[in-house]
Amino acid sequence: MAVAEKERKNLEDIEAVEQIGETASSVADIADPVDDDAVFTLARLTKDTLQQSPINPDWILEGNPEAKVRNLSVMSRGWATTDHWSCTAGKFRWYYDWDETVMFLEGEVVITDDEGQVYVGRPGTSLFFPAGTSATWVVPRYIRKIAFNQRPVPAYLHILARGANKVFKVLGLPTRP
Repeated sequence: MAVAEKERKNLEDIEAVEQIGETASSVADIADPVDDDAVFTLARLTKDTLQQSPINPDWILEGNPEAKVRNLSVMSRGWATTDHWSCTAGKFRWYYDWDETVMFLEGEVVITDDEGQVYVGRPGTSLFFPAGTSATWVVPRYIRKIAFNQRPVPAYLHILARGANKVFKVLGLPTRP
């Protein structure tokens, strides 16, 4: 898409946003998909785009939970992802290879960590799962969440980064790009 055409489209979008109260219920109603070469990633949390993503059968403890997922974004060099996920009724273990922060959007889940602490996930509840942990999930009917996943950074890289920042400060260089 040519630059002039993109600018014209952006102006149309701005005009549409200004009329939201009259013509659309939200900005998402008027936003078009973003070009593949765009700087930012745009995605919507729509249930109809979720795709089957079976839970490891060895993890299922009761029932027949059916999970679905849609990847919304992958951050630079694959160190982080954002996923929209849902699951039907069942009981299962979940093992976390990555740090994961979730925000529950719909439904309810009862999660028990390996120490026996119980957490209840409901819409608006956020929960953090550190990499290397596991939990038992009990989904009475249905649960839907957005998950922010990040590979854990090895300790030696944290130490290396702190050392580099100290050297940069001594040399008067910026510590961030």
